[in-house]
Order: sequence, then structure tokens, then C-alpha cells
Amino acid sequence: MIRTIVDFALNNRFIVLSIALLLFVWGVIAFEKLPVEAYPDVANTWVQIITQWPGRAAEEVEQQITIPTEIQMNGIPHLQHLRSASLAGLSVVNLIFEDDSDNDQDRQKVIERLSQIPLPPNVSASIGPDFSPIGSIYWYTLKSTNPAYDVMDLKSIQDWVITKYLKSVPDVVDDSSFGGITREYQIRVDPDKLVAYGLSLAQVEQQLTNANMNGGGSFIEQGAQQINVRAVGLVQNVRDIEKTVLKTQNGAALRVKDIAVVEQGPKIRLGQIGKAIHREDGVVVDDPDVVEGIVFMRKGADTATTLDGIHTTVRQLNDHVLPPRPGPRRPGALHDPHGSAQPDRGHDSRCHYPFHFSGERARRDHRRPDDSLRAAVCLDLPRLATHFREPALARGFGFRHGGRRRCRDG
Repeated sequence: MIRTIVDFALNNRFIVLSIALLLFVWGVIAFEKLPVEAYPDVANTWVQIITQWPGRAAEEVEQQITIPTEIQMNGIPHLQHLRSASLAGLSVVNLIFEDDSDNDQDRQKVIERLSQIPLPPNVSASIGPDFSPIGSIYWYTLKSTNPAYDVMDLKSIQDWVITKYLKSVPDVVDDSSFGGITREYQIRVDPDKLVAYGLSLAQVEQQLTNANMNGGGSFIEQGAQQINVRAVGLVQNVRDIEKTVLKTQNGAALRVKDIAVVEQGPKIRLGQIGKAIHREDGVVVDDPDVVEGIVFMRKGADTATTLDGIHTTVRQLNDHVLPPRPGPRRPGALHDPHGSAQPDRGHDSRCHYPFHFSGERARRDHRRPDDSLRAAVCLDLPRLATHFREPALARGFGFRHGGRRRCRDG
């Protein structure tokens, strides 16, 4: 048998060499396309259903949201386990499917049944992003050397600028942000003036809602053209809220500024994230209040390709999008995640590969707001993005990575 094979190979050298060359090329192509993961994805196929019901106790959430969701989700094809958690104002239901089931089809089946869940009024359930438990591939913190930007400004930039760019990277499903102070428009109503003018908080809230909208009309003909008619009433700043008319009394208009103080302020904080970096010289650089973001990759995607897209977007943000820093330029280096350095363009931000497991999680600490004993109506209105227009060279403003996260007890 062996002699026959050898005789055939010697008598048909061209065919044997062609087959050997073909196998070699095939092996090189297969090696280039071989997915190499530092942490292979061995997690189950799962879908997470998240429902928020603010201000409700865990018992109410369990009875009116979690249990109806579990009943409706039972019987989905390839479903193995159903696990749930009910917290104050939050319901989380995890559906674990068989390993050989199709992830996209499982999510589609869950979406089809979401509309059939009998939920309380003004409550809607949604499924979580399509990521694996090990899909948090990129951790970063936001830092600015410009004193004009505080933690509240960093939080606004994170939510309205950076998240938009990072989510545009292929195979990135979510950018979850933590820390910082959320800006909101606050209306501190004086209870005595409220009673004196015969108003209630519900009436004030309803008038603010009615005044914060645009109205569309018909059109006006002008020659061969038509001009659309539109009434613009969206609130743009604090002054617009102050001028909102609540009612007319004795021929005079009663406005919000007559019974309340309107200003921009921080939303009530439920936690704080700090970061400490241990330098080689033994110095500990402590930052007690930072804005952090975690980028999640789509389940089944390639980590290396996704990280390359994230690194490109981070360089674009640092160089062309984030707000500039006043003052003279300083020499430095923008540290590339892959180890190569390139000249700095006037900012001292650094970008490092942050993937690190430390077994340490940031803990949320509850704080009591030092606020006045007045009734308040807090409206989450959209922040203006006029300060973040492109293109603007980044100076002293960028991503920093590494270090460990810790919690400050308040």
C-alpha cells in the first residue's frame, strides 16, 4: 500500500506538488482567519428583560411586573432556565436558552411576547443589549485639564457626545456610563406662594408640559411655493421656563418665576466612582470623583476587530471632537494602545488598553441631598449640544485608562 502511494507520487509529481501547494495556501488563509480570543466566550445564550417602575417597592414590582413577565415568557422554544430579580423600582428577568439555539431568533421570540405582558399604565419593558457577560472589552475614564469643565460637564459630554461616537463602531452594542453628576433643570417652588395663588404642583407640572412643545399648522401659498407654518415652543434655557405662564389672575399673567426659583442643578446622586493610580515611583494619584464608561461588544463578534474600531474612534474624539483647552501647547505623547507613540497635538491625554480583571466592583453609596424643605418639580430636559460642535481640536481633554476603581463612603 505504501509502495503504491510512493510510486504514484513519484510518477505524478506535478499533481502532488499542486495539491501540496493548494493545501499550504489553504492553511495560511485559515490561520489568518482563525479567531484567537484571550477570554473565549463560554457563556450561555441569554436574553435580559429590564423593566423600570420608579417609586415602587420590591413587592409591588414582583407582583405586577416580574411574575406577569415570567408567565408570559414561559414556553418560548429552547428555553432552559428563567431567573428573575425584583428590586425597588426595577425588575430584571434573565432567560437562558440552549447552547445550540440561534441568538437572534431567541431575541426575536422575546420581543414578540413583550407586547403581550399585562403591565401597569405608563410602564414598558425592554430587552437588554445583545452582549455576552465577558463582552465588556473597553473601560475608560474621562479627564479634563481645562478648569472650565467640571464633573457635571464631563457627564454631559459623556452622555451626549462620546456615547454617540462609540456606539457607531461596528459590533458595539452599548456604552454604559457611571459616575459624575447629571445636569437637570430644577424648579424650586415656594409652597406659601403656591397656596396664595391657589395652585397645585400637578397644575404647575401640567402647564410646563403644555408649554414645552412645538405646534404644526398648515401652509401659506407664496407664488409657486408653499411655506409651512410652525409654532416653536420648546424650552431652550432657564429663562424660557421662568417665562412660562401658569394662569391669568386679575388680568395679570402669573409666571413660573413668580412662585419658584428656576436654575440648572445636579440630579440627586445615588453613588460615586473614584479611581486611584499607583505610579512606579510609589506615588498614588487619587481622583475621588470620575466619569467612567464601559463599552460592550456584540455577542459572537471578533474582539480584535472591534477594539481596532474603538481605538480609531477614541483618537478621533481626542483629536477633533472634544472641547479645546485654552493656553499654550505643551509637548507630550499620545500613547497608543498597541505601544507605539505618536506626537501630541497639544493635549496631554493618554489612551491605554484597559481590559483588566481585578475582582473589584464599584459600590454605590447613598447620599442625602442637602436641599431646602421646599416642594420641587424636576424636569429632565435635553441639554444643548452647541458647545460640542465639530470640528474642534482636543486640548487637555481625553480618555484615561488603567488603575482601579473604588468607592467612597459618604
